[in-house]
Amino acid sequence: MAQKRKTSMTKRRSQSRGRSRSRRDSRNGKNKSIGYPTIGEDARDSLEARVLEQTKELHAANRKLENEIKRRKGLEGEILEISDREQQRLGDELHDGICQHLTAVAFMARSVALRLKNHRVVEIDDLEKIAELVNAAAADTRNVSRALHRIDVDSAGLAGALQDLVDREIWKIPCRLQVQRSFHIDDDPAASHLYRIAREAVINANKHAQAREIVVELGRSRRGIFLSVTDNGVGFQSKRDKPRGLGFHIMNYRARAAGGRLKVESPRRGGTRIVCYLPDTQ
Repeated sequence: MAQKRKTSMTKRRSQSRGRSRSRRDSRNGKNKSIGYPTIGEDARDSLEARVLEQTKELHAANRKLENEIKRRKGLEGEILEISDREQQRLGDELHDGICQHLTAVAFMARSVALRLKNHRVVEIDDLEKIAELVNAAAADTRNVSRALHRIDVDSAGLAGALQDLVDREIWKIPCRLQVQRSFHIDDDPAASHLYRIAREAVINANKHAQAREIVVELGRSRRGIFLSVTDNGVGFQSKRDKPRGLGFHIMNYRARAAGGRLKVESPRRGGTRIVCYLPDTQ
């Protein structure tokens, strides 16, 4: 029993000394609490600046996205208008070309039939003229058929498709193609865009340039590979006169879709040059 009382007294004295030491440490400032570190003013300012910068970037990205949506909606409307214009052009070609040729064939055939009925001499020239008109109508029909048919152009067939384009008989102005040996393209979608840019440029030059010749060229320069359509027509008197119509917008859209850019230039010798530059992947 005496031993137990001695052990109990020793434990109480030890606890008392521990509480006294704890009070002294508390008075001396040694009893510090453990918690999460606080953020300093510099760090807080830096964080606020980053949040503000990211917010500005987000607003800028949203504005850019809204502008792109508006631009694409505008292009959709322009594409529909271009489609309507193409239908009108094809209608004019049918009326002014094929229909007139067939009407002339019918008139001359009736004339020949009337002569034969009256036992009159039929001139060989009249029969040859009928054959010429039929051949002309057939050529116009082929050209209209090509215009209606969707042409899928790939990189390997780009030069051939452009040669077929410039060789068409519907153009009022002589067209020719030049292909530099250094020209090479592997991107099929880009090649398709280049073909359609060339087609639109040639159509516009035939309608408005009042030129004597149109040259389509494929080549390479320091800016990359390029497609150009050049005419020696009236050109532009000032920058305000440069094309801003539907055809130009659709060509510009196709150039950007192909990863390039479109430029309209006025050569020193006169006329107009439309160039589409694409990055050179070689």
